[in-house]
Amino acid sequence: MNRSLVMSASLLVLLIAGCATNPAAAPGPQGQPGPQGAAGQDADRGRDGDKGRDGDRGRDGDKGRAGDQGRDGQAAGCPAGEHRFTDRNGAVICVRD
Repeated sequence: MNRSLVMSASLLVLLIAGCATNPAAAPGPQGQPGPQGAAGQDADRGRDGDKGRDGDRGRDGDKGRAGDQGRDGQAAGCPAGEHRFTDRNGAVICVRD
C-alpha cells in the first residue's frame, strides 16, 4: 500500500506539472525580407584537349627494273614456255606456248 501511495503521488505531481506549463507561443507577424545576396562566381573553363600527333608517313614503293635488251637493241626473247607475238596494234608481247 505504501508503494501505491508513492506512485499515485508522483503521477499526480507529473500531471499538475504538465498542465502548468505555458503552451507554445503563436508565431508573430512576418518580418521584412533581407537584402539580396551577391552573385556567385563564374565557373572555370575546362582546358583544351591534347592534339593528336601526325601519323607516320608510308615508305616509298620499290622502283620497277628496266627490261632486258637483246642484241642490236632488240627486245629480249621470251622466258621458257612462252613465245613472242605481235598483236594487231604492232605491240610485241610474250604469250604462253
